[in-house]
Amino acid sequence: MMRTLSFAVAAALTLVPALAMAKKQVQDSGSGCLQNLSVTGGFTTGKQFLAATEHEGVSYAEAFRKTVAAIEAEGMVSVSPNERTGYIAAENPVRGGGGSTVPLRTTVRRQDDGSIRVEVRFSIKGGQMTSNKAVGEGMCKIADAASL
Repeated sequence: MMRTLSFAVAAALTLVPALAMAKKQVQDSGSGCLQNLSVTGGFTTGKQFLAATEHEGVSYAEAFRKTVAAIEAEGMVSVSPNERTGYIAAENPVRGGGGSTVPLRTTVRRQDDGSIRVEVRFSIKGGQMTSNKAVGEGMCKIADAASL
């Protein structure tokens, strides 16, 4: 029994999404993104992460361009931006996952008050392990990029 459990833990550790493995130093932009990070779910059911930032004084086109660049800088693959709808689909490679990926979905939207809201959603499957802090930092780098 213990041998099976050890193998399961070792196997799960190899399925860590690359977003959680980022080693870059994160600068706190002051946006409050990390404090407002939402994490639901758990190890057996999978986790869903949500990060969002409101941006003022930036055009929609600039916010969208900077957000796409930040997604690419985080190492996402299959990045598919649609500026007309504000939707950016991307995939996060799973380290040790034999080429599998997990979804990263981002929306860039104009708000009624003229600000731009960037929301980043990330999900991992049940049995995958990751650091909430590392994922949050990577997501907030994307959500905050429009103002940097």
